[in-house]
Amino acid sequence: MRLKAAALVLVASLCAGLAVAAPPAAAIRDGRRAALAPAAPVWTVDKAASRLTFRGVVSGQTFDGVFKSWDAQIAFDPKDLGASHAVVTIGIPSVVTGDPTRDQMLPTPDWFSAAKFPKASFVTTAITQTGPDHYQAVGDLKIRDSVRRVSMPFTLTILKDVANMDGTLVIDRRQFGVGQGQFASPDTVAANVTVVVRLAAKKAR
Repeated sequence: MRLKAAALVLVASLCAGLAVAAPPAAAIRDGRRAALAPAAPVWTVDKAASRLTFRGVVSGQTFDGVFKSWDAQIAFDPKDLGASHAVVTIGIPSVVTGDPTRDQMLPTPDWFSAAKFPKASFVTTAITQTGPDHYQAVGDLKIRDSVRRVSMPFTLTILKDVANMDGTLVIDRRQFGVGQGQFASPDTVAANVTVVVRLAAKKAR
């Protein structure tokens, strides 16, 4: 009888342990659904048809600049924005404005400090639709050693496997430490800089 009682206790203990260790059936089903959920389609950027530019104002005069080196990893599905995301990486030393004096100054510590911070980046945290063909990308923009949460509205049209996107983002350069010393005053260099993204991409899968 003692052996039988001990065996019953052992079996009960094992059953209790399995009950605690085993995940609920609902959790198993949810995990399986998550594992099987398709990722958003990946898009390959057509660099020849895409541009990353910006516009600033110095002493009341408007100037335009362009980043010649940049890359974007994009996964996007207009029917599943929760699975959509983008990571944009910008080569700071590639910036040019067409003005030799300005182009020599921009990589210096007072501006982009390109030797110390050769890359800038934008990583989305959420993409929402605001209207037909109109969206908004919220994400973290990093320039130099500063990271700020920004929101960029953009338009997007998709025809078969080709997408065209146009976005505009206005930032305060001072929040990122761009333009220091004698250039910090907005009376000399306007605080706001307009970044314009024109992107063409093709669905990779």
